Amino acid sequence: MKRMRSYILPVLSIVLFTGCMVGGKYTRPAETSTISYPNAAKMDTSVLASWFEVYHDTALQDLIKAAIDSNRDLLAAAARMEEAMAFSGAVKANMYPHLSYQAAAGGGKAGSDATKVNGGVDGGLLNVFGVLNWELDIWGKLRHQSRSSVDEFLASKANRDALQVSLVAEVASDYFLLRDLDNRLMISENTLAGRKLNTKLISDKFNHGYVSELDLLQARQQEAIAAAAVPSFRRQITLTENAIRVLIGLGPGPIYRGLSNYDQILSPDIPVGLPSQLLERRPDVLASEYALQAQFERIGVAQANMFPSISLTGALGFASPQLSTLLTNKGFVANGFGSLVGPLFNFGQNKKLVVVERKRTETLYYQYQQTTLNAFADVDNALASYRNLDEEYIARKQQVDAASRALVLSQARYDNGYTSYLEVIIMQTNLFDAQLLESTTMQQKLNAIVLLYKSLGGGWNMNN
Repeated sequence: MKRMRSYILPVLSIVLFTGCMVGGKYTRPAETSTISYPNAAKMDTSVLASWFEVYHDTALQDLIKAAIDSNRDLLAAAARMEEAMAFSGAVKANMYPHLSYQAAAGGGKAGSDATKVNGGVDGGLLNVFGVLNWELDIWGKLRHQSRSSVDEFLASKANRDALQVSLVAEVASDYFLLRDLDNRLMISENTLAGRKLNTKLISDKFNHGYVSELDLLQARQQEAIAAAAVPSFRRQITLTENAIRVLIGLGPGPIYRGLSNYDQILSPDIPVGLPSQLLERRPDVLASEYALQAQFERIGVAQANMFPSISLTGALGFASPQLSTLLTNKGFVANGFGSLVGPLFNFGQNKKLVVVERKRTETLYYQYQQTTLNAFADVDNALASYRNLDEEYIARKQQVDAASRALVLSQARYDNGYTSYLEVIIMQTNLFDAQLLESTTMQQKLNAIVLLYKSLGGGWNMNN
């Protein structure tokens, strides 16, 4: 019998603290099984952890590392993550007994009638107590609160990781844009030098009466077009440099360059992985799910608030009107109390609050679904962009080659009197535009790879 009684208390404790827990258990939303990437060649996503290393341009790598270390938005996100981690620890502490102390010393004079109604103290008063307070988590309210706070921390961490992914991609995109602007500036300067020479030659011919003034004016117009492009690209270069320096936590100034866009070595054989892996890799998807999970736990908190809360309070210490008898058996105090507080009638308020939490959870569930759909679309869009930009760049190179040859032939026809200068102007314009478009397409092609890695969630755990 005694042995049986020794098992009663543990069994009752288990039933008391776990069997009465209200609220459901979170289950992950079903994965989308119909999503596929028909254009993906590789499925091993392990290299995505440090995908910025695919850039062999050391200048770009240094910029990315500087941004991760010094970007103010990323540092603020890290601080919010640490705040959420500390808060989750504070919430979890509510599940355990709290021990505090109190002490008082004083005295006074009060009449007999006053002392009967606790209106004052007649004489001295000295006490010192250790106090224990513990709210029993019978219905699981504190456990749900703790789980919710942990999920909020994980969502905060995922948001920080998502910001890092975007930051790395933005630095790389701006760097490729900067190198593209450098190239377009060089094209403009070379074009301007050529047109200045052409204007001088036509001016000499005009002075000798070989060509009309119209040809000279058209040559000067072409020279002015190239001359206007030079300061335009210089202005854009300054804006892009300052944008990059802000990302790496610096004030205005120049940016150190490395390889040109044409010398960048980037593999198009990108490990896309399975759709289920994308849900595990994309930090914005993870953040959305953790937010959903945190909100789901709040349903359990709201349900637990419909039941009474039970608290235990104990006090152990000494109390006496005189210091000489304070720490004696006469002054010893040991008290213990239990309290039960619960709702009786509040016009269905607690039930409505449960409905509120359920609807908030439903809202976050739909937001999670939308986030996953956007993630799948981002990957497919990036794959399509790279594939089409690769084909477009090949065509742009052919356009430049043809325009360059056409200008040589047109200039020869004009010099020998077989055509007007208008044909030369058209060929000059075609070549200038084709060279600028080729440079821009190369930059867009490189940025398509950046966007693909970003859409795959690469780069957020490179420090691990």
